[in-house]
Amino acid sequence: MCDDVRIENNGKYLLIGVYSGTIRVRKALPVALSMLSFWIQLDLKQLDFDDYELRLLDPRRQEIAHFRGPARFARADEPGVIVCFTGPLTISSYGTYSIEFGLGRPLRLLGTFAVRSSDEGVPFKAAHAAYPALAGLSRQH
Repeated sequence: MCDDVRIENNGKYLLIGVYSGTIRVRKALPVALSMLSFWIQLDLKQLDFDDYELRLLDPRRQEIAHFRGPARFARADEPGVIVCFTGPLTISSYGTYSIEFGLGRPLRLLGTFAVRSSDEGVPFKAAHAAYPALAGLSRQH
């Protein structure tokens, strides 16, 4: 899960603003995210699955985003990739959000992520502690 996914001319994917299991918001809820993207890599046993489906559920299990599209791939000997974009998306509550995914079959839980309030300095302090050599070169955004 990330802010944006781009594809380079050579076919490589560029994931921008990757979330590591938690979205930390600095403003009071509700907060609008301009975009939220999902990059899903699959090991394939077949090439044509009809459609895929992905649902994003809030902590109350209410659907806040829904994706559906064709799931047809060129080669079974290479991983298949599905990219889903949504936005703007309103985050209205703290807690655990669920991502459900289905590929030619019923939806199953793909994963979860948390939405929490953020102390503005915490992420920068953590990065500074992990990479002290870069302290003079980096700045807080």
